[in-house]
Amino acid sequence: MKEAEILSHLENIVAQMGIELRYEKGDFKGGICRVGEKRLFLINQNLMPSQKIAILTQELSTLDLSGVYVLPAIREMIDRAGQNRETLEAE
Repeated sequence: MKEAEILSHLENIVAQMGIELRYEKGDFKGGICRVGEKRLFLINQNLMPSQKIAILTQELSTLDLSGVYVLPAIREMIDRAGQNRETLEAE
């Protein structure tokens, strides 16, 4: 699967979760934040597609995706990102 396809699938998951996704300029990489009652996913628009994918999978690995259909290949990427995060936190 090409990076553009992976990115599109991840963006669709974010939308299905009811989280607004925005690509913005700035001195940050990205992540989920809360503005009042609204969840917002910001990603630096200048990042390479692989970096955007890494941020999306990392953040999605912290959410409950049980109510959202996720392609098996994408689910595997998200699960792997969660395992990597847990390994880093344990060190």
